[in-house]
Amino acid sequence: TIAFGQFSDDPAAVDIPLSATDGTNVIALAVGLDLTATNGIDPALGETDLPPFPPAGVFECRFDLFPYAGSALSSYFDYRNAPSFPYTGVVEHTLWFQTSAPAIPIDISYDIPTGAEMMITDQIGGSFLNIGPFTGVGVATIPGSYTAVFGKAFVIMDYDAIVPVELTSFTAGLSGQTVILNWTTATEINNQGFEIERHTVTNNWEKIGYVPGFGTTSEPKTYSYTDDNIVTGTYTYRLKQVDYDGTFSYSDEVEVEVDFSPSDFALFQNYPNPFNPSTLVRFQVPQTSSVTVKIYDMLGQEVRTLFAGEVVTGTYTANWNGLNDAGVQMSSGSYIYKMVAGDFVQTMKMVLLK
Repeated sequence: TIAFGQFSDDPAAVDIPLSATDGTNVIALAVGLDLTATNGIDPALGETDLPPFPPAGVFECRFDLFPYAGSALSSYFDYRNAPSFPYTGVVEHTLWFQTSAPAIPIDISYDIPTGAEMMITDQIGGSFLNIGPFTGVGVATIPGSYTAVFGKAFVIMDYDAIVPVELTSFTAGLSGQTVILNWTTATEINNQGFEIERHTVTNNWEKIGYVPGFGTTSEPKTYSYTDDNIVTGTYTYRLKQVDYDGTFSYSDEVEVEVDFSPSDFALFQNYPNPFNPSTLVRFQVPQTSSVTVKIYDMLGQEVRTLFAGEVVTGTYTANWNGLNDAGVQMSSGSYIYKMVAGDFVQTMKMVLLK
């Protein structure tokens, strides 16, 4: 299990994003765990004591910290202390709200990682509100019949051996003619491995590779994957982490811009050279052009038209199998090949061995 979506520069070790709306505006909330968190305001984790509620008729939703901190504090984020990880326990948060009009339901969107589940109840034993448990990604609704009467509810997080965010980095960079993906984990639980997925403007997500994981480990691990099947364009990558039991989760996405567009006309040395029985001739054009590549013997007589046509910006390869235009095998010796594209003319020498 790798808890994706949270990297080392994010505020809390376990960060669970929530959002609340009654249909007017959306308020971003969060709960979670951290080794440094307290029951009060933790500025280092992004918590801020909020001003009083807005006037009636304006939707507001926040966490009331008074029952836990012993002072009148409220915040949109409510991170609590975990003495160590993995952490198992139940944490209660007090949700404090007012709707923009009476009896309007509140939708709570959630994204809960593996190892946690959420309940939302009233403050008197669940007689009037008791919904959940919620896991994964979804929306929980506090009904209007409840918000018409009550202004607070419990958000109860039940953690079962949850670990802090393990994916500490995920990057993509261009190296020559390849894209290099690098990622690092801090800890892993039941991690079978990573499927590497790629997305382009013209294609949906596709699996392009797989890297085995380390199972269960508390040691940092570093991974790398090379994508050499690329052309000019924009590529987006993500990791699909798969557990041994088949459950999986996705990382955040990273993007890399690939531009192999040549800036000049060029004709390159053939390869192999000398050659027998065939060789490759490579050329490039920086713009749409009519191009010919022809082969001549040392007397200047044309032997073979290797390429003739219009091409767009890019690099191209043509193969010569040692035959002339009539299909007759040429003899051993030196030959000249010439590229013409508008005003651009370049010649190179090749050697055919028999």
